Amino acid sequence: MIGLVKKIGHAGFARLALCVGLMLGAFTTEAAAADTLSIWVMDNGLGSKNAMNRLVKKFYRETGIPVKLTSLSWGEAFNRITRTFADSNEIAPDVIQLGSTWVPHFASIGYIRPIDFMMAKIDSARFLGEGLRSSHISGRPGTYAVPWFIDVRGFFVNERIWQELGFDDSDFESYSHFLGVLKTIANTDLTTEAGVKVTPFALPGKNDWAGQQCMAPFVWSHGGDFVVPAGKGYRSALLDSNTLVGLALYATIMGDAQMAPHSLYENSSDNADGFVRAERVIHYGTSELIKQLDYPVEVGGLANSAIAKDGIKVLNLPSGTHGRFSFMGGSHLALGHKKDSSKYALAEQLLAYMLRADNIDAFSRQVGFLPADRSILHIWNRDSRYSKLVAELEHSRSFPNIPEWGEIENVLIDLSNKMGALFASTKHKKKRSAALAQIVYDANARINEILAYSDSLNYAEKLHWVQRFFLEDYKETYPKNAANLIGRNEMPTADEIKYKFVSSKFLFASIGAGFLVLCVIVVCVVRRRKNKSR
Repeated sequence: MIGLVKKIGHAGFARLALCVGLMLGAFTTEAAAADTLSIWVMDNGLGSKNAMNRLVKKFYRETGIPVKLTSLSWGEAFNRITRTFADSNEIAPDVIQLGSTWVPHFASIGYIRPIDFMMAKIDSARFLGEGLRSSHISGRPGTYAVPWFIDVRGFFVNERIWQELGFDDSDFESYSHFLGVLKTIANTDLTTEAGVKVTPFALPGKNDWAGQQCMAPFVWSHGGDFVVPAGKGYRSALLDSNTLVGLALYATIMGDAQMAPHSLYENSSDNADGFVRAERVIHYGTSELIKQLDYPVEVGGLANSAIAKDGIKVLNLPSGTHGRFSFMGGSHLALGHKKDSSKYALAEQLLAYMLRADNIDAFSRQVGFLPADRSILHIWNRDSRYSKLVAELEHSRSFPNIPEWGEIENVLIDLSNKMGALFASTKHKKKRSAALAQIVYDANARINEILAYSDSLNYAEKLHWVQRFFLEDYKETYPKNAANLIGRNEMPTADEIKYKFVSSKFLFASIGAGFLVLCVIVVCVVRRRKNKSR
């Protein structure tokens, strides 16, 4: 009996100990959860997840503050951030990565906090001015984010092919040179080792998401823009003459079966893949492509690719009538605006840590995007693969920092995709130009609707005026050695162009003279008949 009592006593004690242990465990877990910060970042390419894991572990070692890391795909990020802050604010992130053009939108709806009080501690003078511009809402006070890394686009070429063709940088001086280079390459018999025809270039014309970034250098370099200030707000600039010149040049290349034959069936990812396979000579891409050459194929890298063997050369930006420009985007870090502010001070500590120069450098080195911190850009400038991209920053522009830009961007993406669909279905130049004018006109109207800007355009008159831009031919300047590559009979020279022009004038004059002679003969015949009838 005593033994039984002892067993019951032991069992009860064991149960009591178990309960106490569970209670203590629950309390410890709850305490840990209360102190844990949350940071949301996107999948920023190869190496980004490992780099972020190292950074949050290092933060824990330095501060003792645990951090839960969540990685989102770019495709889901915007909607998931929106839903979480709107419907489940308690699980929203304390620190968050935002695309540079997203900052004004999320700031305007109150999902991220103003951080002006932190700017001195962070030392905002370290960051590029164009990147800091996206930290604000245009025309309003307040800073809501800090640049983290820069996504700058540049013109890359296959170095081996470029050298074999005998081109140099002066052959890419302007957009007229750009067209001449593309047409020269198109008339060569270049093939890959697998026998695939090598094409000059490609633009994204189908199911794409980055058409606005690809259009930007063409538009900006010719003095145009997508939106411009108007009164207290903005208006669409798509129908401005300088913008139309740039859009027409972009459309000329996209719709040309020689210069960019695959544009109508590819998106940005397909464009890059063709360049990686050495099936394209020129690619308008971003800097992380260079970093991917350092990673083996086992982890998704390009170390064994055709372009890794051939090498990448970065060209100077071609100039238009108003200079040379490229698109600069990137990502910012911001603080989530939460109903529970108990962890605000800890979140600020994490943000300041992420924006330290050593941590920005460590992260950007892993992903291949340029650091937003000018104090460490000089280190990247020592690498010849990145030096021209760093130099391009002074010619780079970002999109307007207005809350409506997200919607406007979708209109521009749709515009680029509609261009591709049109060219795939319509080959006749005049029909193409009329349809292009309608597409651009409609996009202009939609942007003005988003911006709540009223215009009083004469539809028929304006449409006819816009069409003229898409009918004009852009000047072509051929490389110095083009005649050796494609043959004299395939490349028009200045004398030949002059001859054709003079010949056409002579032809029109002959037709006109012939018509006048015919009129004189008819008049004479009619008079004779009248005289006879009398």
